[in-house]
Amino acid sequence: MPAGRVSERIGGAITALGIAAGMLSVRHTAGHVADKAYKGLEVPQGAGHVRYHMVREAVITTTALSTVVMGVAAGPGRDRAMWRAMATIGIGYSAAMWSARPISGTWAPNRKALVVHAVSTAGLCIGVWLLRPARR
Repeated sequence: MPAGRVSERIGGAITALGIAAGMLSVRHTAGHVADKAYKGLEVPQGAGHVRYHMVREAVITTTALSTVVMGVAAGPGRDRAMWRAMATIGIGYSAAMWSARPISGTWAPNRKALVVHAVSTAGLCIGVWLLRPARR
């Protein structure tokens, strides 16, 4: 099997792992939407505003990661513009997960979440890097 095809398969598999881990995080966040404990009583926009942000985060993340899925599905024929979109989304999504430290003082709410964030970041960043098109 040619080296490009091996890199494509490995990159696709690693990226898929990163996406799957990211979707675990989305699922967890979306699970809080109906949880009455997630209210911001002191928020001027109303008690449900925090849940609105959870819904928005889940929808935006699902849409962004769907773009990465389309890039993986394009296979070796993906162009540099598609790859740049995949890379930008992978980096942006990963940066958002790690931004909690300076804001809240913790990387993740618990050890399981930290592992999910690490697997998602590594999978997206390494996998997408392996899927980059050859320079022409």
